[in-house]
Amino acid sequence: LGSSRRKQLREGSVEAPAPALSPAEEPPWASETVQRVQHLLSLRDTEQAGVVTRSDVQKLQEEGLPCSREELELVFDGLDAAGTGRLGTEEFMAGLRQFLSSQKAAREHRRRKTASRRVRLLLPSPALEGAGSEEHRHFTAFMEQLATDNLSEEQEIWQLWVKLRQDEPQLLDNLEAFLAKMRQRIQEARSEKEALEQTLNKRVAEHNKDVQQLCELLEQQIQQQQLRLQQQSTVRSQQHGEELQRVLDASEREVQRLVTAQMELERRCRSLHSSQQVTSTENQQLQESNQALEQHLQHLHQQLQHTQGCLRTVRAT
Repeated sequence: LGSSRRKQLREGSVEAPAPALSPAEEPPWASETVQRVQHLLSLRDTEQAGVVTRSDVQKLQEEGLPCSREELELVFDGLDAAGTGRLGTEEFMAGLRQFLSSQKAAREHRRRKTASRRVRLLLPSPALEGAGSEEHRHFTAFMEQLATDNLSEEQEIWQLWVKLRQDEPQLLDNLEAFLAKMRQRIQEARSEKEALEQTLNKRVAEHNKDVQQLCELLEQQIQQQQLRLQQQSTVRSQQHGEELQRVLDASEREVQRLVTAQMELERRCRSLHSSQQVTSTENQQLQESNQALEQHLQHLHQQLQHTQGCLRTVRAT
């Protein structure tokens, strides 16, 4: 695995040659990345100070560095020529700094190359400027037959037209026939598209009509169901009201009966109370009579004792 990555590193350096930047020309993001890697490596255990292993490189990507895991491993494998899996910290940092700078330079070189290519494409072509007015009128008439309204496409077709006129004039007729055939097919496709759109619109209208009818039918059914439920609810309410009225009448009769019974009980209570008062008066009178009789009895008893005493005295004399 290490040898294959070193091979990729060597091939990448051959495919995209870019001189390494000096420390003064080093891009800011590369310097910040190197400083961040140094800080992360310094946070490890003191036993690993000065040494970078493959596991350390794999953990660096978990910290959100702008380099991918493959790029970091590529740098590590390119420096680890002996395949020991261990590098000095300074050696790894120097290789990482050189890799980041070369990657930046390569991207800048590709960007400038792409920009110059775009500029060349935008500049007017001498072949276009040298084309005759008759040729241009013929091309314009042909494009009017094609009925195109895209200026970029027309420019591309014109460039192809001029190139074929210069390099392969015998193919120009084939181009005209091909474009005419394509125009016919496009028109047929448009006609077919319009027919399909009309059919689709018709089916959509029919579908909407069916949906509308279905909605109306469902609405009628819902209204009928609501009316039926309302009638049933009215009947149930009426029956329930009648039942409640019967229960209320029965309750009123029961209350009336209870009131009558209560009045009878009150009358009896009053009668008993009157009887109790009379009885109490009679008892009091009886008690007074008993007391009078007891007093009279005591008086008679005293008289009897006195009489007996007198009799005993008389007998004794």
